Amino acid sequence: MILDQKYVESAAYHEAAHTVVAVTLGMPLRNRGVHMDTFGSGISYYWFRIPGDLSNTPDDILERERTIISTYAGFIAQKKVYPECPPAGSWFDSDQNIKLLDELYPDRNDWFAAQERLFAEAVRLVDFHWRAIETLAKALLAQPLVARPDDPERRWSMDAVERLLDGSSVVAILRGFGLNPVIREDSAH
Repeated sequence: MILDQKYVESAAYHEAAHTVVAVTLGMPLRNRGVHMDTFGSGISYYWFRIPGDLSNTPDDILERERTIISTYAGFIAQKKVYPECPPAGSWFDSDQNIKLLDELYPDRNDWFAAQERLFAEAVRLVDFHWRAIETLAKALLAQPLVARPDDPERRWSMDAVERLLDGSSVVAILRGFGLNPVIREDSAH
């Protein structure tokens, strides 16, 4: 298998954008931080809405919309550094957003209008916070490779090694950009 090194490097921007945009939207981070493997797969640990709860209170709607925006931000940032980037690693993100939009908007016209509005907001936030995204991505890429344990939540990588920034490292980097990330412990959710 021939690795596309540009794709692998762009994956760091993908994960960094998820994290930075989540922070700007007031979504809490998790101690596990940001991870990526040597194949271009990665994961950002922050608290987001999982499809399945059909409640539609104003808080539920806001939580879904924030999740959709922060999810879109990943591929938007990745395409910014690698315009020819294939969407290979973003199937999970796309599937999640489709399910969340389905929960919000049963009417297809409303669905597409919301998708367009939320995508545009993700583009705006990625552009506005680009320096923070770039700095976080470069910090992740600069990390040494370490053994990657199995993730009990989701199998996101088949690689034996990864690069990672823990939650406190992410917080320290983002505070340098005037952002105020909050880490919520896993036990608090």
